[in-house]
Amino acid sequence: MIAARIYRAALLVGIAFPAVAFAARSEWSAADQSQVRLLLTPAADGHLEGGVEILLDPGWYTYWRNPGEAGVPPVLDFSGSENVADVQVLYPAPTRSEDHATVSLVYRDEVVFPLAITPKDASAPVTLRLDAKLGVCSEICVPTEAKAEVTLTPGAAADPLSTARLSGFLARVPKPAEPGRFDIEKVEAAGDALTIDVRMPDSSYSDLFSDPPEGWYLGQPAFVQRVDGVSRYRLSLAGRPTDAPLTGQRFHFVAVAGGAAIEKAVDIP
Repeated sequence: MIAARIYRAALLVGIAFPAVAFAARSEWSAADQSQVRLLLTPAADGHLEGGVEILLDPGWYTYWRNPGEAGVPPVLDFSGSENVADVQVLYPAPTRSEDHATVSLVYRDEVVFPLAITPKDASAPVTLRLDAKLGVCSEICVPTEAKAEVTLTPGAAADPLSTARLSGFLARVPKPAEPGRFDIEKVEAAGDALTIDVRMPDSSYSDLFSDPPEGWYLGQPAFVQRVDGVSRYRLSLAGRPTDAPLTGQRFHFVAVAGGAAIEKAVDIP
């Protein structure tokens, strides 16, 4: 606990110093119950790696791209950036938060959303500007906003802290499925629900999250049983649009086992 407090204090020290001291890190932007900043560092083939780093006050959390049955997803707008052709946002696997009858998918205490950035001109400086809208929650939920900006010039050296923060959270971004070891093996309709069979390694912690088609407001999969290395989950379809067929709909599933996660898109047969 003491080590964690020291580390958090070290991260927040940047608030007191101008961004020019750390060319690859923006200043911290104060938001409700949180702080937000941008990270930017060189990558291979003229691309850049970046991150939206969020530190939350103790006991507070924010949401995954699908917040679950309660909450709001993060909205990360980079349209004000300069010399940027594309920004891809990656989402580390969340954790499940259950509150009475609702399930939310959240990040507690801190999160970095890694970014894959393509410059328009790799030989020119890149300025990344963020306009973020977030939901942060504890006993109450608060919508909040933050802005941040950072510039990286060609030939700049990688920033060790930015690299370390990005590496840690990139490791939590779901990877492709591993057939025969860690995979969404079967998804079937069963009355008013889907059953999902996930082959996953034995672990003291495992879970399955669902990101349904746009406009489908569903809950999250519930664990049913585990047999011969395959965990079965049930996802209720209550809340799906009444006029929407199930066949052909695409669901994204994220499975977590221990410190690893996979993601797979499945079209319902």
